Amino acid sequence: MNTQTKLLATALIFAGSISTASAAAVITNITASGPGLGSFSYTDDGSRNLDLIKVFDSVNPIVLTFTVAHDTGPGNPYSITEHITNNTGVDWTDFHFSITEPDHGSGVVFTSFNSSTLSGFSLDGSSGPRNLDFTGFLTVGGTATALFDLSPFDPGAGGTTTFTLTQVPTIPEPETYAMLLAGLGLLGFSARSRKQTAE
Repeated sequence: MNTQTKLLATALIFAGSISTASAAAVITNITASGPGLGSFSYTDDGSRNLDLIKVFDSVNPIVLTFTVAHDTGPGNPYSITEHITNNTGVDWTDFHFSITEPDHGSGVVFTSFNSSTLSGFSLDGSSGPRNLDFTGFLTVGGTATALFDLSPFDPGAGGTTTFTLTQVPTIPEPETYAMLLAGLGLLGFSARSRKQTAE
């Protein structure tokens, strides 16, 4: 064997034995704010499983701010279990989650978003990798449990970044009730008019 062939064989052996370090984003903190916030807490089991507990005191949004740092290891998504309590005084008919990324970020998503669930609600077709839209029903004082996977953006070695997850329940506005009642009134008037003309 000539010298070049030996060098090439040696280089290939070393190249095969060197593994590349994998990088992963790690969530280091979560804070909650917003006019709907009653209370918030979370636990992190250290195995990429987060358990969030949140109480809405009004139908206004709650914004969760996630702080993310660089770490080594597999970049598996986080499994999120979230317990959401309706303490607003009004029944809910739908619920929405929306991710907002930093300007330089480009990868925070709901992993397998179509497998996300919220007890008492159905996932809408309008949902996608950065928003989850649910339709259903949650009574005053009730608690719904959300299950979803989240993949944060890795800021790179020595870096940190944040992203937000805005959550808001939507209820029918008073104008919607007024239109519904007006429509029912017109139907009743129409039926009464028909009945009177038929007699």
